[in-house]
Amino acid sequence: MMKSRSYAILAGVLVIAVFGSVFASCFWHSDSPEEEYSVTGTVTGLSSYNQPKLDIRADDIFEQGMALGSLFDIKTGDRVFEDAILLNNYLGTFMFDKFVNVESDGYISIGCVGKLISVPEGSAVTLTYSGTSDRYQKTPLYDSGSTDVRGDYASDEVFANFYEVTGGDIKAGVLYRSFSPLYSPEKQTRSAYVDDLAEKAGVEYLVALSYSDDSVKKAAESLDGYCAALCKEGDYVAPAMGYLYFQEKGKTVSTLKGIMDNDGPYLIHCNVGRDRTGFVVLLLQSLCGCSVDEMKECESRAFCNLYHIEKGSPEHETVKYCTYDRNMFLIANPDRIPDIFDIAWDRIDVSSVDPYSAAYSYCTGYLGLTDDEVLKIKERLCS
Repeated sequence: MMKSRSYAILAGVLVIAVFGSVFASCFWHSDSPEEEYSVTGTVTGLSSYNQPKLDIRADDIFEQGMALGSLFDIKTGDRVFEDAILLNNYLGTFMFDKFVNVESDGYISIGCVGKLISVPEGSAVTLTYSGTSDRYQKTPLYDSGSTDVRGDYASDEVFANFYEVTGGDIKAGVLYRSFSPLYSPEKQTRSAYVDDLAEKAGVEYLVALSYSDDSVKKAAESLDGYCAALCKEGDYVAPAMGYLYFQEKGKTVSTLKGIMDNDGPYLIHCNVGRDRTGFVVLLLQSLCGCSVDEMKECESRAFCNLYHIEKGSPEHETVKYCTYDRNMFLIANPDRIPDIFDIAWDRIDVSSVDPYSAAYSYCTGYLGLTDDEVLKIKERLCS
């Protein structure tokens, strides 16, 4: 009798448990993502970043328990791009990161910073949840902390992201980097501050990385400042370097030859003075014998200036690692440039790389400069 009553109680408990589980699944949503979650959409065109945009709404993903910083594998045809980070408005990523981005209209786009993911319109794309990025929470959200108000920054130099590049054998007062001085004041108030600082530093030659010859001439015609005057005199190089700069070696060669063939002091800039500027400055610093710490500090300073990142913070350490290490990895291993999609960027190790040897080999072996040309570049910059 007792045994029968025990079985009856146990059966009742099981019924309640099963019913409760079904009831909860119908009326309550779990905050944790489904382990096997995937969603398939269709390419509808290009995003604001000129990479594939899908007909998948971000809310459909968030409703499954996903959050910003989630990782997805992107399947396009027979190609899989692993560990793409879920972002909003492209905030929280570094060069060469793959991403699943929430566009301003609420739909999803996919892509890679520094290399295009090409998928024809109408093609099917599947996103499969693969985990959570440990780095995302320590990655600065860039423009979310940036303003165009001078009073929000500690000095003119910080606001203009203008500073001297030092270290190694680099001569004092010969090399600077900054935000672009070639925007109209109505579009960017920073540019006027860059212009004043460039004049005070005695800059004689502009390295306008993100500009073409035509766009420099157009900007110079509409401006009356010091840097515009340099441009009108032809004292600039404008290679029209895009975000695919490692795949545009002819533009890097033009940049280096511009420095080689003209007197400084030099001001290197792109649009904001961050990624493209950081790559070129790192290459020059390496040739001039700067230490790893000097180069990391130089590159991370741009992020601190632009986005109010505190030195020593987790975000600062992430910036130093993700900027220096990634650029130096490709400088030291140019044969891996075609493999940007497949490199596990959070697991690379460049601690054994000698920056000078890597940069010299990159310039002579990959870019095709002669030993004499590299020597002339060093003579322009070094004591």
